[in-house]
Amino acid sequence: MWRGYRIHKETGLLEEINLENYDLNPTKNFYIWNAILNNKVVSEKNITSLLNTTCFEAKTVNNRIVSVKAYQMTTQTMFTIYATNYADCSGDSITAAIANAQYMYGRESKTEYNEELTNHYEKDNKTMGNSLLIQARELNHKVAFKAPSWAEKISVEKLKSKGVNLKEPYENFWYIEIGGTDDVIKNAENINKRLLEICFGIWDTIKNSGEFDADNYELEFVGFLGAKRESKRLLGDYVLTGVDIKQARHFDDSVAYGGWPMDDHNPEGFDGEKSNFYINVPNTYEIPYRCLYSKNINNLFFAGRNISLTHMASSSARVMGTCATLGEAIGCASFISKKHKCSPREVMKYIDELQQVILVNDNFIPNVNRKVSSLSIKSEFNGDNVLRNGIDRNLNNQINSVNIHNGETIRYSLSDRLVKNVKIVFDSDLKRDSFKEMHESEKKHPTRSNQLLDSPLMYVPLTLAKEYSLICKDKDNKVIYQYSENHNIKRNIILDINLVCSSVELVVKSNYGNTDFTNIFTFEIN
Repeated sequence: MWRGYRIHKETGLLEEINLENYDLNPTKNFYIWNAILNNKVVSEKNITSLLNTTCFEAKTVNNRIVSVKAYQMTTQTMFTIYATNYADCSGDSITAAIANAQYMYGRESKTEYNEELTNHYEKDNKTMGNSLLIQARELNHKVAFKAPSWAEKISVEKLKSKGVNLKEPYENFWYIEIGGTDDVIKNAENINKRLLEICFGIWDTIKNSGEFDADNYELEFVGFLGAKRESKRLLGDYVLTGVDIKQARHFDDSVAYGGWPMDDHNPEGFDGEKSNFYINVPNTYEIPYRCLYSKNINNLFFAGRNISLTHMASSSARVMGTCATLGEAIGCASFISKKHKCSPREVMKYIDELQQVILVNDNFIPNVNRKVSSLSIKSEFNGDNVLRNGIDRNLNNQINSVNIHNGETIRYSLSDRLVKNVKIVFDSDLKRDSFKEMHESEKKHPTRSNQLLDSPLMYVPLTLAKEYSLICKDKDNKVIYQYSENHNIKRNIILDINLVCSSVELVVKSNYGNTDFTNIFTFEIN
């Protein structure tokens, strides 16, 4: 999630989901988006999905979680889950309550981590607040709205001070936020009750004051589950600080990154005069692996807004795009932990390997390049060497892609060597320049808050390869493997081969922009 640095846009699973969303959901329908996310989970053979299930108890022995108990209310079923490692991605750090994982809460003082950039001086238990999402839809006729009796009265002046503008694509009512001066976990239901009152009161004023040109708008959606920006943050071996972010500090164990400003919301939220305090982040910043596992629970990972960081650091790293990179990082770390039969902390011994696994899965780590196999480097290749330089995106002042004429064959020639897999990275237009005249908000976000009559229809980025073939041949020039795709919607492609080959050929036939040339970042054999 970025302000001005779209060249560093998150890739990996998040980009894979975004591309599928463009293909299946051109109107950015929120419910279709939810279905796409759900399908990503249920279609993964190694995931057992337990929806509507609450973890309420953990058994720990010698600072390790042995089991977790959970209740699924829809099936009235109790589960006991046994695992080698666990990951707390709950946002609210549920393991702090059920497993006594050490945690932080509230705002640090200026001196605790030398964060002179904070907007407060003394340590307190205040946080950023909770929000409910509302969405509006523009129609071609007038729609009346009658507020319920319990809706809070909201003045026109209050809404104008927040900048309400239904025509503005960035308008997402983020300032409907309260609870930061309360306990956002313990009193979440009471906070939620008032948020609903505020939501309906805001819509009443928008619709019926005559000040917001809203005659032809209806209330499309109101959330009933409060969204938290901050609560308990689990304690790891390192605590990321606002100073680290501002200085873009380098970490040898960097596994993820961020770029959103330090966007510190006023704990008073909607009731306060100023909604947030904003500190620009001049560069992408790194997030070290030591922030992603517990200091005192030896088999606990965590990812999301509840990682090990200060309040000021969380005001930047809490956003969804950054959280997605953290989730991928601990997924890869869990793989390394299982492979080497080691704890999350001991994965630090294999940090180089962890970083490479993260990069192979199409994630970006600032200042870390993906290592290219010796098979790729040493084999005869008729393409541009940029395609095997280990950098899968363009960077500032560095072009790492090649325009290939559609129908041209790019070939590795080798003397009967085992090829385990092939990695291809196509250009999904991370800057979204192929969306041309669209508003920046449309380019950045997979959903929109308000549906307007002239909201654009989305499409797969025009630079992405649509049709391609991969062919492997033996020493007799006989085809021993062939894969063809006529409707590609992936940027990162890894094809398992496991055959002795004399040549590996890639042919791109078309792209979504119907141009004669298609941009490619990577074509490697391993």
